[in-house]
Amino acid sequence: MTAQWTAGPFQTLNAVQYTLVTGGEPTDHWHVSVATPPTRDATEKAPFPVLYLLDGFLTFAATAQIARTTMAFSLGQLRPIAIVGISPATDDLDRLFAQRARDLTPTSATSGYLQGHTPYGTGGADAMLDLIRLVIAPHVESAHPLDPGDRGLAGFSLGGLFTCWALARRPEGFRRFLAVSPSLWWDDHLLLDPQRTPIADHGTGDVYLAVGEREDSPDRSWPIMPAETRRVLSGLDMVADLAAFTGRLRRRQCFDVRSEVIADEQHATVWPAAVTRGLVHLYRTDRKG
Repeated sequence: MTAQWTAGPFQTLNAVQYTLVTGGEPTDHWHVSVATPPTRDATEKAPFPVLYLLDGFLTFAATAQIARTTMAFSLGQLRPIAIVGISPATDDLDRLFAQRARDLTPTSATSGYLQGHTPYGTGGADAMLDLIRLVIAPHVESAHPLDPGDRGLAGFSLGGLFTCWALARRPEGFRRFLAVSPSLWWDDHLLLDPQRTPIADHGTGDVYLAVGEREDSPDRSWPIMPAETRRVLSGLDMVADLAAFTGRLRRRQCFDVRSEVIADEQHATVWPAAVTRGLVHLYRTDRKG
């Protein structure tokens, strides 16, 4: 038997990737990936709600596929969602992690938890949020059938910190927020302190928060960390941190908050389960708005 193979493009995600250049430095180059949902009939009309996703190099492909698969089995009870992933335009993992430490943190602080991945500094969240709101969103919303009135913001780990910070301090322009395992330990628990981080009076929106059950201690994580790493991370309890942040939000009636601890998940495994639950919570058709 003779077998013949032909290579071709992989079209499952129905996605396009843009390269954005905002300056002359290598760190001024971005990949912006857009996955629009497949539609079956006239009831699934554009423009679509759009979810802007931090750490696209880690989460975009999985999230776009989860959104597509979940919608296919939703019996019409999940809105079609467009996913936009944002990442530095590089395959160099050292630069990716160094840039995320700069772009996704709200203050110029240091932390041993980052294990030295800060050659570009920290505290660039304001500039990153401006880039999303003033440059990225207007472009992709003009090039694709996306609804600027129904923007969401989502992130994992430091991206979750960024999402929670934007929700608390600069929520304007976003209607939905999805944060998984947010790094609320940042800057001596900045977002848990009402004096240092008051929640904006004009804040509003639908919120989904999640963390893995095993993120209450580095000793319960997988993969098993070296002893020195566990020592550096000792005292880290992301489950308790999320409970504290959830409590702050729930004291404000303007937020509709769902917060979950996902059973038996840890930092390395929690995203697929949590983002599936988050998409269903935020975009199910029986929700108002």
